[in-house]
Parts: sequence; C-alpha cells; structure tokens
Amino acid sequence: MYKLKLGSPLYINTLPLLFYFPQNNPYFEIILEVPKKLNQSLAKGEIHGSLSSSVFYAKNFRKYLILPDISISAVGKVKSVILYHKVPLEKLDNKKIGITPETESSFNLLRILLEEFIGIKPKYIELYKNWRTLTEEEKKELSGYLAIGDEALILQFNNRNKSALITDLAELWLKYTHLPFVFALFIVRKDIAKKYKNELKEFCNNLYYARAQAFSNLREIVKKSHLNLPKGFLFNYLTHLEYDFSGLKQRAFITFCEYLLKMGLIKELPKLRFLEIL
Repeated sequence: MYKLKLGSPLYINTLPLLFYFPQNNPYFEIILEVPKKLNQSLAKGEIHGSLSSSVFYAKNFRKYLILPDISISAVGKVKSVILYHKVPLEKLDNKKIGITPETESSFNLLRILLEEFIGIKPKYIELYKNWRTLTEEEKKELSGYLAIGDEALILQFNNRNKSALITDLAELWLKYTHLPFVFALFIVRKDIAKKYKNELKEFCNNLYYARAQAFSNLREIVKKSHLNLPKGFLFNYLTHLEYDFSGLKQRAFITFCEYLLKMGLIKELPKLRFLEIL
C-alpha cells in the first residue's frame, strides 16, 4: 500500500492539529521538520504535501493545491514569530539582524514591516544556527534576531524581566494592515491530489476532526507538551493562534502577496486553488 508523506512543522503550534490525528494510519505518514526544510523537501519531491510556509505557496502556486480551511494564522499577537532587538525599530536602519535558519515566510514578513511600513533597511544576516547556539561574540555583532516557533517562545519567556526589546511581527502587521497574518497553509502537489483524491479527503476529515477535538480539550493537551515552559504560558500562546483559512484570512494572504510582488520577492500574484473534497 502506498503511503503519502505529509509534512508538518515540529513546533508546539501544530499540537491542535496533530494531537488527536489518528496514529499509524495506513495511508499517511507525518514528517516533522522545521518550515524551511519542509519547503525544500516539498520542492525536491521528497514529500507529497505539507503544512508549509505561506510564501512557499505564493512562489510556487501553479504546482500545488490548498487543503480547504486549514492554516496557521493569528489576528494580532502570535508570540512565536518575534524580532528580538537591542534598539528601537527605527534605529535598526543599516544595522545587522540575524535571521533564524528555520524561516521563510517570517523573514519576508519582517522585510515588509521594516522596509515598506517603517522605512528602514537593515543588513540581514541569514544564520546557519539558532540564537541559543551563537557565541556571545556572535550575539554582540547583531542588533536584532528574528526567532520563530518554540525558540521564539523560549526567548520571550526568558526575557520577561530583562531589557531586550521584543516586537511581535503579527501584531505589527495588524497595526499597519488591520488584517490577520497567515503563516502557513496545508498544500499538496497537483499530481498527488489527482491520483490520491480519496486518501486526501480522508486526511482532511481526520484533520478537521482532530482540530475540533483539540480545541475542546486544549488545557489537557498542553499538559503533554514537550516544551519545558509553564503550562499556563503555553495555553495562553495556543489561544492566540487560529487554524482556519476563512475569507478574511484569504484576503490577508493576498494582501501579503501584493507586498511581496511590490518588493520583487515573488514574480506574480498567486491564485488560490483548493483541493476539492466534497
């Protein structure tokens, strides 16, 4: 029996989608990895679909279909996509900002916020390792650091009584656009969607059921999180996230893409094409 390999970020923010998802399903195998590597695996054909960076779909929309009504998004604070910085944002012009090696969408969002909305142009340094593994000397060279996922939560929690500044990127996006931000969409290759339509319908139904179950038992599933952070902190974090891809989220995504196009980060405005599951 052929098994579909479907990727998901290995962060706590996927807990509401995966916690109640059936294990040992004969049709699907869930591959956990950081977003950037999932995008690379999808592009190489190593996996068949993934909960992938929204910017990856924007760049490659002709090759993929979106699973309906699934995203990772936020209206205002997201808490797990932050700029950790030593000086106020307006003073970051021409300063070095380290970029986590795990991101794609968040880096593009940061560029839009700083260059288009605030009007500054920092020097972006794409790192090969995360903040916690940088030496003190390497940290001193940076005026800011873009963190995502579990690392962002840890940095934020550890900094609560310290002097570093933290800017939540989704909160800043809301301030300037009055829209949510869509970080990830679940997409599948078109050839796979056509060949395995029934299996993908079952996958969607399992995912929708798992999401509904999770939000009726959120406090319980947070207790089983792998992250060594207070459970109240993690529960608060997950309640800031949204997992649908409604009309407003679709408009927000297209607005993001319009800025990407304006800045030359994508070549054309993507169309939203969905997997038919009815």
